[in-house]
Amino acid sequence: MKNNLFLAVILSLSGLFLLDCMGIAIKYLRNDYPAAQLSVFRNLFGMIPCFIALYFSQDWYASGKKIIIKKWKFGLLRGLIMTFAQLCLYTSYLYLPYALVATMEYTGPMMITLLAIPLLGEKFGWYKSLAVFIGFIGIIFIMEPWSESFNLYLLLPVMAAFGYSLARVTALNFSNDTPVPLINLYANIGTVICSLILVISFDMWTSFKSSYDILILLIMGICGGTGVLLLIYGSRKAELSKIMPFDYLEIFFALILGWIFFKEWPVDQIFPGALFIVGGGIIIYLRQNYYNKQRDRKV
Repeated sequence: MKNNLFLAVILSLSGLFLLDCMGIAIKYLRNDYPAAQLSVFRNLFGMIPCFIALYFSQDWYASGKKIIIKKWKFGLLRGLIMTFAQLCLYTSYLYLPYALVATMEYTGPMMITLLAIPLLGEKFGWYKSLAVFIGFIGIIFIMEPWSESFNLYLLLPVMAAFGYSLARVTALNFSNDTPVPLINLYANIGTVICSLILVISFDMWTSFKSSYDILILLIMGICGGTGVLLLIYGSRKAELSKIMPFDYLEIFFALILGWIFFKEWPVDQIFPGALFIVGGGIIIYLRQNYYNKQRDRKV
């Protein structure tokens, strides 16, 4: 069990680091290219690790190497949700410090808790109410709506967190025997289609300035696609409640990378709000871990 936990933490931290690398690349390119255009290439190149993971997936071979899944239309529709989330996230990089955006993304557990009520029929107990309330206080501290520095762009990473959380919750509608890389592949295809529609409809395309930018796009997509897969595989090696505290190291990663690449150090803006957001997330996962243990004892 300890070995599984160690492997799970390594996979999760590696996935988070790769997603940070993707974020740095997007923030670097965002000044020159529209968000929809970046979304196209993030998901197009993000298919590469999906195909590689699918090739080595035992579940895929067990299913007869089927490419068409039962809920393929729903799988593509999730691309619309992902497009919304990515556009919000990529736009926020243009106006906000990188570490601030990364911190606000950790409102995800609260979003999932709220979305699970209407979509999964889960109950909203006192501990969930407390966790969401604490996390909301953290958001207020970071946004400071009472100050002159408040701007509406601060809502973008929260909206992105909502979109990603919705995509994560809806992924539970697929059967357990559906290979994870295949689910991600359909989401990537759907996102590419939706982003291309935006690019064509609103002329959101800028010619590439250099081959160096294309290389960064390739790295961005591969890092993003691989990072998501590593997070999923890590979550299958150990209980989320045991992995999750390590996940918040990503805020530290984001601070360091933001300082190295963009000379940003928004510590005063992030804290103490980040502590409330982290605290709310930890309450949710600890309570879920307790619930899972009680359920296992009854079985």
